[in-house]
Amino acid sequence: MSAVIAGSRALVRPAQWERVLDVAGTIALVVGVWQGIDARSGWGIAAVLAAGGAAALRRRFPIGAAVGGILISAVVLMMPVIALAVWVLVEVVLFSLAVRAPRPVVLALGAAHAALLYPGAMVVFGLGPLEPLAMVMPLWTAAVVSAALALRGNRDYVGALEATAAAATAARESEVQRRLGDERLRIARDLHDAVAHTVSIVTIHAGAAERYLDRDSQKARESLTLVRSSARDVVAELQDILTVLRTPDAEEAGGLEAIADLVGQARTAGAEVEFTHDDLDGVDRAIGLTAYRIVQESLTNARKHGRGPISLDVRRGGSDLRVRVENAVSSGSPPGSGFGLVGMRERAASVHGTLSVRQEGGRFVLEAVLPEHRDRPVGGAAS
Repeated sequence: MSAVIAGSRALVRPAQWERVLDVAGTIALVVGVWQGIDARSGWGIAAVLAAGGAAALRRRFPIGAAVGGILISAVVLMMPVIALAVWVLVEVVLFSLAVRAPRPVVLALGAAHAALLYPGAMVVFGLGPLEPLAMVMPLWTAAVVSAALALRGNRDYVGALEATAAAATAARESEVQRRLGDERLRIARDLHDAVAHTVSIVTIHAGAAERYLDRDSQKARESLTLVRSSARDVVAELQDILTVLRTPDAEEAGGLEAIADLVGQARTAGAEVEFTHDDLDGVDRAIGLTAYRIVQESLTNARKHGRGPISLDVRRGGSDLRVRVENAVSSGSPPGSGFGLVGMRERAASVHGTLSVRQEGGRFVLEAVLPEHRDRPVGGAAS
């Protein structure tokens, strides 16, 4: 589109045509003055100079110059020798008028000059009312004004195209910035989910190794082995995230099929997890990944802030995938706080789902409802 706009701008720029008319007006001025001198008509020379002054001022004062030019066109009917030169200068003025003035004013003054040229041609050239030249003279003004209005319309059209192109460019840049912001949030959530989950396991086993170091070297060695394994897992997951960032078409690690691995890691870390689920085959990849990250963060929070057994239930209800995590809460751990819950809510919202947290009889309950058709929002708002 930019090439089309550039080419159109070059063709319809009225200022270029006005410079050509400056040359025509200068020639008409010189010829008119020469004719006035040759006819020894001081009034004729003055009329030509006045018309030349109107042409010189036409860009700054288009309406005043046009009115003055039309009056001079009427006056020179009494001076036929210099009439044609004056009329050329007035046509130059009318062109600039049509480029700049309101259209009703242009049409009114153009019609006035065209009406003046018809009897003027008969007076100056001694023509009859039906002779072709007399009838063509008004068309001269009509052609000049029409050409100027056409150029003006094309200039306005090109300006509208430029404005549209600028708006489209701004919209694209805004969309790029929005997508970059979404990507930054996604990366931050993934880093939080990956690191917090594994570091929690590392912390638990490091504490266990410290307790058993003097009493039971075998258990301490097992805990340290799990610390090393967990650290290796978080490094691998960070590498997966970097791979996704470097390769646009790469898929994120995780999904519904990997939730069992999360449960196994939590049980290895000493948590008691009761895991129930439906047949989850055929669930959309994005929905599965969202559920995976929610479960990962929920198990981490349950081990860090809760106590006792953890209940994890993943079910398909109607056209929704439902995730429910429940555990007893420790004192001083209010629900709904922390960046982890914020991230889970954002993940659920990214697939038009909802996430709610609440306390029921001393137990912390987290429920996520994720529509399997991502373009269909679920009922209710995320709490």
